[in-house]
Amino acid sequence: MKKREARIKRYIGNRYSFEVESAQLAEGFVFTITAIDLKSGKRSHVNNLNGILSGFDFDEDDLRFEESSWLLSTEEIEEFEVKAGGMLRSKHQLRQIESTLDEDRMRGDWANPRQEWNPENWIRLCAGA
Repeated sequence: MKKREARIKRYIGNRYSFEVESAQLAEGFVFTITAIDLKSGKRSHVNNLNGILSGFDFDEDDLRFEESSWLLSTEEIEEFEVKAGGMLRSKHQLRQIESTLDEDRMRGDWANPRQEWNPENWIRLCAGA
């Protein structure tokens, strides 16, 4: 199989922007969802957030899903990218995810400033809402 370039899909919510990233390794793909606070630029990997975890169908005992980046098989990566995009485009799910992120940020769990980004490359979420 031909090696695939790393992919980053970007979404903009109401208070956070999101990066859904997948990068190929020899044994599969690393899959990470990063949330970025739009005001402060602070960021955090959010794969293990309950609102995110509930959107994926996997065995709860699978140790691959305990970390903030997941190692996925070739068969899993496309499905997980589609599910992540669907969650971040759903007004209801986005509202729940962002509320949980607000609580997380109030506890001071985020520290890293964001990197520069070009807003034209992002998908505007909840347009017209």
